[in-house]
Amino acid sequence: LIHGRALGHPLIPADQRVCNDFDLLAPPQVVLITGSNMAGKSSFLRTVGLNLVLAYAGGVVCAEGLETRPLRLFSAIKITDSVSDGISYFYAEVKRLKSLLDALQQPDDLPLFFFIDEIFRGTNNRERLIGSRAYIRALVAQNGAGLVSTHDLELVHLADETPHIRNQHFRETVQDGRMVFDYTLRPGPCPTTNALRIMALEGLPVDVVLEKNDDQ
Repeated sequence: LIHGRALGHPLIPADQRVCNDFDLLAPPQVVLITGSNMAGKSSFLRTVGLNLVLAYAGGVVCAEGLETRPLRLFSAIKITDSVSDGISYFYAEVKRLKSLLDALQQPDDLPLFFFIDEIFRGTNNRERLIGSRAYIRALVAQNGAGLVSTHDLELVHLADETPHIRNQHFRETVQDGRMVFDYTLRPGPCPTTNALRIMALEGLPVDVVLEKNDDQ
């Protein structure tokens, strides 16, 4: 379905750009992207999406190579609320994700490839986790293919249920008390988190003792 070599974001200057390989063979296949804050999850979803759009438009892709076939693309990345329509962020997200399931159920000669950034982030942890599990299982059941980014590390266990879900991640290291990001996509679930460290570095109160992660 997609075979990308050294895919880069076309709007990031070449001297700052970090490129990654990405492959997805055939639907159903959901790739869960986990990672710490600022590690590169959202940028990677945009990187894949922008390069696919460039390829389909006959443009030059930002990659060493990109092999793909015609696909329908569906994005749930930049979702917004609407004060005038009385629609909260979470409700807007629910409506958008329902549209994705509807699109997957429509007969079409072209496979659909989707991008979901931080699934169900507009609601509380407990219900987000329950809803995300059910939704990702539904994507697989509907023969979906695409990328889902999340902060919920509990979701990585879905890959134990089926070969149609796989985990990849971005991570950070700590050097001289500072976080360093290499923006490199790696296999498996993310082994680190950094939200409390970011809060502490910016001078916000943190109620737990921050300990150095052995994996860092």
